[in-house]
Amino acid sequence: MAVSYRMDFCFKIASILLMVAMLYFPAKLIGSNPAVQEYGGYLPFVAIGMALMNYFMTGYQSFAAAIRSEQVMGTLESVLMAPVRIPVLVIASSAWDFCWALLNAAIFLVAAGLIYHIEFKGNPIGAAVFLILTTLVYACLGVISASFIMVFKRGNPMNFFVGTISTLLGGTVFPVSIFPHWLQKISYALPLTWGLDGLRGILLKGLPMSVLLPQLGVLALFASVALPLSLFCFKKAIYIAQRQGSLLQY
Repeated sequence: MAVSYRMDFCFKIASILLMVAMLYFPAKLIGSNPAVQEYGGYLPFVAIGMALMNYFMTGYQSFAAAIRSEQVMGTLESVLMAPVRIPVLVIASSAWDFCWALLNAAIFLVAAGLIYHIEFKGNPIGAAVFLILTTLVYACLGVISASFIMVFKRGNPMNFFVGTISTLLGGTVFPVSIFPHWLQKISYALPLTWGLDGLRGILLKGLPMSVLLPQLGVLALFASVALPLSLFCFKKAIYIAQRQGSLLQY
């Protein structure tokens, strides 16, 4: 579909480049704030945050959106009756969304690097480890979100607690250090804060993995809890929907 509708594809790419260009103006407004000097300024800080936030949110939203789409089209029961394990179903339903989000993030970072002369450094393997772990955590949260969709259809509380709060307090466009102390506690309870901190440390500061082991350990802890919990919640949601006979309701 993306290849067939070429004009739509081109407009989407153009919108990414427009967002990159728009970063210049808030950066000029903020100036040389001490909170972002360690990252080389506000432009490198916000470029990493915006590019990867979209990628992580894709991991969170894609499976829930796929479940909702199957409900509306009346094909959810057929999908769930297919001889496919739940982990495979989760991955397959989100595969294209992840590919598209990864392309968006790559275009965003490359364009930001070329336009604003941002130097990305550090170990790419270490950056990939942080990217995969953070994505895994948000994908697991997305499966829990899909569980709410499966049972309640609408009124998903996860969207507010994960999407909105992560965007505002996860260090996407504002450094966590500028928040009041009580808000910083909430920020450090979010996996996004640790993921972006590790990625910025590698890509903008060139820090080795040995320095970032605390961030890596926290993300691993999030993942070890979120993965089994998400699969349990989804299996439970399927059981409840089957008992209620509401799989095809939307």
